[in-house]
Amino acid sequence: MANQSILRKKKLGYFSKTIFMANILAVVALLLSYSASFIDPREFWIIAFFGLAYLPILLINCGFILYWLMRKKRNTILSLVAILAGWSLMNKHINFRNKNDKILVKSDTSIRVMSYNVHLFQRYDDKKEKFRDETIEFIRTINPDVICFQEFYSRLRGSKQFTKLLKTEGEFEDYYFEPFEKNDYEGYGQAIFSKYPIINYGTIEENAFGVNRIIFADIKRETDTLRIYNVHLRSFALQPEDRDFIKKSPTEQVRNEEKTKMLGRKLKKAFTSRSNQAKTLVQHMSLSPYPNVVMGDFNDTPMSYSVNILSKNMNNAFQQKGFGWGVTYFGILPIFQIDYILCDHKIKINDYGILKEKLSDHYPIWADLNY
Repeated sequence: MANQSILRKKKLGYFSKTIFMANILAVVALLLSYSASFIDPREFWIIAFFGLAYLPILLINCGFILYWLMRKKRNTILSLVAILAGWSLMNKHINFRNKNDKILVKSDTSIRVMSYNVHLFQRYDDKKEKFRDETIEFIRTINPDVICFQEFYSRLRGSKQFTKLLKTEGEFEDYYFEPFEKNDYEGYGQAIFSKYPIINYGTIEENAFGVNRIIFADIKRETDTLRIYNVHLRSFALQPEDRDFIKKSPTEQVRNEEKTKMLGRKLKKAFTSRSNQAKTLVQHMSLSPYPNVVMGDFNDTPMSYSVNILSKNMNNAFQQKGFGWGVTYFGILPIFQIDYILCDHKIKINDYGILKEKLSDHYPIWADLNY
């Protein structure tokens, strides 16, 4: 015990001074990650990268706190203050205020909504038919009133139309399927299924980018109407070789300057495109005659500019009723929350859940709403 006390009082050696400088850099990086929530990537896109890297940066700062607890306690204040400064932002990623057990039996007064990026029904073992069957099975279990699909695939004619099968098996009254790409036999894009009549629907063409776009449908429920937005913001469009490159060590990445620059251009294009799409959606929602529910694959984290401007003046289902670290994507790095359910403040959120079904590279999410 005495030796440990002497160790703590000793002046910092060369190694600890190096650690101290690295700690300062980690704190700066953490503060920059906070700024990603309010700095438009169209103005300074590099900041958005820090927001994307928030979790690793946070964990590094936690590591420095543990180191200084053993070496020199007063130096823990560096990372501790930086973490506390972003406490409200951390609460967008993690939530232990609610119970983990979710009520799967919904009340008659609430409307259950669900969002799921099904990745064209391509699971990792490529068993498409099994994927579709399992999708129908858990939809029966969760029993959503409205479900939004991204990267939805279906035959357009014949006996194998998944739209018609899902409508029947899921007991939906109506659906809106808007293929981004199609031929005479099949198409893929976005879909909204509803147990209530769809009285109006459409696509937001402005700032759309291929399959990454926004559709909407007005759902009539008794005397009330909701506008449901199915969102699929611009992805990074990473190819298998890009994913392999990201998994390499920083040293190897720096050596391949051309590949690093090309990856940087992809990130920049995606960050700025999502900013444009988010602002277009905010404008569209301001003209909606009905209460809005926004859900889907935003392809961005809670620290991002696009998610924050969409969440402004909206209830976030995970923040209000979620539990744990809100991971919804388990692809290349299984640490990201990029799927969301947001709604107008006049709509109450009763429950929220993430289904840990490893079929697509996204988890399905659901929420119970009252309005």
